[in-house]
Amino acid sequence: MAQIKSTGTVDVELTLAELELIRRALRLVNDFGDMSDWDAAPALLADLEVTG
Repeated sequence: MAQIKSTGTVDVELTLAELELIRRALRLVNDFGDMSDWDAAPALLADLEVTG
């Protein structure tokens, strides 16, 4: 698994279908993901909801 070495802002173009897949995956983190991701996933999902 990749490890994040630093953070920043990244612009990525996605289709609506790709964005929806990412949103669905983030909603599943608390059921199937690592506990260390439980706080980050909802925050990222909230950011995607605002921008998408």
